[in-house]
Amino acid sequence: MKRYIRFEIITEDKIGITLKILEKIYKANISLTSVEVFPTKICVKIEDIHKWKKDELIKEFYTLEEVIQVEEAELLYYEKNERKLLAVLDSVDDGIIAVNREGKVEIFNRYCEEIFGYKKESVVGNDITTLIKEDDLIHVIKNGKSYKNIEVTVKNLEEEKHYMVSGMAIKDDDGNSLGGICSLRDVNKAIEMVKVISSTEEGAFKEVIGNSRAINKVKNLATTVAKISSTVLIRGESGTGKELFAKAIHNLSNRRDNPFVAINCAALPDNLIESELFGYEKGSFTGALSNGKDGLFKQANNGTIFLDEIGELSLPLQAKLLRVLQEGVIRKIGSNKEERINIRVIAATNRNLEEMIKGKVFREDLYYRLNVIPLYIPALRERVEDIPILVMHFIEKLNHTLNKNIKGAEMEFINKLIEYPWQGNIRELQNVMERAMILCEGDTLVIENIIFDISNLSVFENTEISKSEPLKVIVERTEINEIKNALKNNRSIRSAAKALGISHTALMNKIKKYRI
Repeated sequence: MKRYIRFEIITEDKIGITLKILEKIYKANISLTSVEVFPTKICVKIEDIHKWKKDELIKEFYTLEEVIQVEEAELLYYEKNERKLLAVLDSVDDGIIAVNREGKVEIFNRYCEEIFGYKKESVVGNDITTLIKEDDLIHVIKNGKSYKNIEVTVKNLEEEKHYMVSGMAIKDDDGNSLGGICSLRDVNKAIEMVKVISSTEEGAFKEVIGNSRAINKVKNLATTVAKISSTVLIRGESGTGKELFAKAIHNLSNRRDNPFVAINCAALPDNLIESELFGYEKGSFTGALSNGKDGLFKQANNGTIFLDEIGELSLPLQAKLLRVLQEGVIRKIGSNKEERINIRVIAATNRNLEEMIKGKVFREDLYYRLNVIPLYIPALRERVEDIPILVMHFIEKLNHTLNKNIKGAEMEFINKLIEYPWQGNIRELQNVMERAMILCEGDTLVIENIIFDISNLSVFENTEISKSEPLKVIVERTEINEIKNALKNNRSIRSAAKALGISHTALMNKIKKYRI
């Protein structure tokens, strides 16, 4: 290995002193490798020389009246920084490759040696295409355009593995590409990292946007109950984010590495819900799969099952669910064999279960089994202080999908949203924000961009409905009112559908369409 000598020379701050020092090195016929210049300090790196020649050079430096002190240094400052950087790059569990504008490798860290099976000494200085053939990795160098998380297959000396690759261009002051940096992460390790992040409180509630006292109180309670395996009953209006809290509880629990399985009990008729939950043996009914099917309870074994709209289960299914909760066993349709399972049940509803118990359409014993830990998610109108945060969240989220560059919203826009009752909660706010951003022609949302959901116009005192409305609007408003009345006067969606003279599926579709 080639050896060098480095000097740190303290001088007076005078013009020309650097040239005088370099001239001394040149006259001594010594090869200069590097030089660093600072106010009152000049650092030089030269080839290794005999001690007597080194002493003579130092004496020559001291003949310059501007030189105050000459000392040997272990490394120049840029070398220290470079070695610190390389140490950091070698300490991370990502492959890091830096290339110059010609595509030659300049940095190849320790993890890259593991990925490709080559030592850095044999790679640095060679073309990047000898390692990776994908065009996307070279694109950043040639065009100066960055990219994120492209999956590529890398074949080393032993095997093929999948990696997530990101690239960033290095540019000069004029925007010209000087090269680029690529990072490679093992796909499986990336998945593990996501699990680690989601298992922290901050990560688990990443999708629950808001910092109001009301929502923070629920987050704190959810964090506490996540540590135990008791059944949780989440209450709240439609669109408040009940499933997000169910996922957060799962991700904060000791079951987080096992499945989280969700089903909407109102979305399927009874016979399909039963087969979905419990599974069935082959030949159990017409249309059954020839090999039978495991149900969602079995799929969620050792994990969590989320039963949304639990109030829509029929009484026979309620009895079966009660047995699962009491005894921890399931039985497939068409089978005489019971299977023991270990699951945590989180249920949710926007129905008044207490009134349903009085009406004998919901089992009281099941209610007490589910309501071990009640969790109430506040409606958006109960935490309006979160609306500005939600607005910025949706702007950031929708800018990407709508190809917009909206930077914020006027105060009048925010105040209008705060005044609105939000019967559809967060889901309705997202729809209003999307419409507003589509209508926005500048980079700031204004009050004129707001169009509220037609189903809620009648409850907003500042909104007037035109007397000359299209027939379609009149029909839709009539349907909405009739559906709301039917839901109010009946104990379940199925009974409401029967009262309206339509199928359960048709009613579900209309509820989703009008966001009731």
